[in-house]
Amino acid sequence: MSLILGLQVMAQPRKDKIREVRIEFMKKKLALTPEEEKTFIPLYIHMLDELDSLKRKFRNEVDLRDVDLTFMTDKECELLVQNIVEYRNEEVAITNRYTSEFKKVLPIKKVAMIYKAEMEFRKELVERLREDRRKGR
Repeated sequence: MSLILGLQVMAQPRKDKIREVRIEFMKKKLALTPEEEKTFIPLYIHMLDELDSLKRKFRNEVDLRDVDLTFMTDKECELLVQNIVEYRNEEVAITNRYTSEFKKVLPIKKVAMIYKAEMEFRKELVERLREDRRKGR
């Protein structure tokens, strides 16, 4: 049990570091002016917080890693699919709401770049994690 708690404690600083790097990555990719940064970054952080909260809530209710469909009834599978669709709909609603807010503080090209930069960041993060795993870190 203490090993698991230790890993969770270690995971939090790593998660915080990833968030810091993500925000810096976004600032750089969007080439934000000081005024844009002042208004965009707090909105962006709020969006990340809402999406993280939604993800945690979903994982607490339905942890897909632990789902074994082999012995689930059709009714249970239907409920599982319904929960997944509801989660994704909430995720889209959050993204839509913040996109509207981003449009108020950034030019449309920078708003479009947010989503491209997010994809690039995830790709780089996955590559770095794979590299770290290969090197035994």
